[in-house]
Amino acid sequence: MKALPRTLAAFLSAAALLAGQAAADPAASTQNETLPLLEKAGNGVYRLGDIVVDRNARSITFPAQVNMDKGMLEYLIVHRKGKTHESLLNTLVDPYNLQIAFLLLGFEGAEQKLAMQGDPTAPKGDRIAILISRKAGAGTEVFPADRWLINKFGEETRDVPPMDWVYTGSLSYGGRFLSQDSGSITAIWHDPVALMDNASPGGESNRIWFVKEGAVPPVGTPVEVVIKPAK
Repeated sequence: MKALPRTLAAFLSAAALLAGQAAADPAASTQNETLPLLEKAGNGVYRLGDIVVDRNARSITFPAQVNMDKGMLEYLIVHRKGKTHESLLNTLVDPYNLQIAFLLLGFEGAEQKLAMQGDPTAPKGDRIAILISRKAGAGTEVFPADRWLINKFGEETRDVPPMDWVYTGSLSYGGRFLSQDSGSITAIWHDPVALMDNASPGGESNRIWFVKEGAVPPVGTPVEVVIKPAK
């Protein structure tokens, strides 16, 4: 029998995991009530609910909105049910479906997960670029997400240098996918539960990461998040 393509096999395995999870624990079905159909939207382009998966560009695009325009941060992106008091962006896209999108494109997470939040060890996994796309006048502006971040060291404020992000893949425990449970999607302060994490220096600290006030548009401004392999 001919083997399934890796990406299709990953999708089917992920769907089976969700079905088994719901069967084992009826409450788990509230995590993701309906797994969206994977729909072909063009040559190598697919939709998984609101997520666009482009196999040619090896990119994942999904809608989000500005969640904070000032203050201290621990996350770059969370689900709207997650830790919105400390995240730059929020989204209604389920972490579970983002996990499937990463698997469809063959991204590989960390084999050895971090032990805890704030773990001093740098997270492992495939390196990615996280971009923000938003309307600017008559066109669209696309830029690295770290443009909206700053570091503060006491009274000293510094622009954030280009950051390293990795796809780690989150954790499953007791038949539950923890990123889906928590809503944690992209961590700035190391978090083994998040799907993506900050591999830059300083990711072990939850005291130095802040919104770059004045650069970020008002709370509620719609944006798109674009994830690609890092160059």
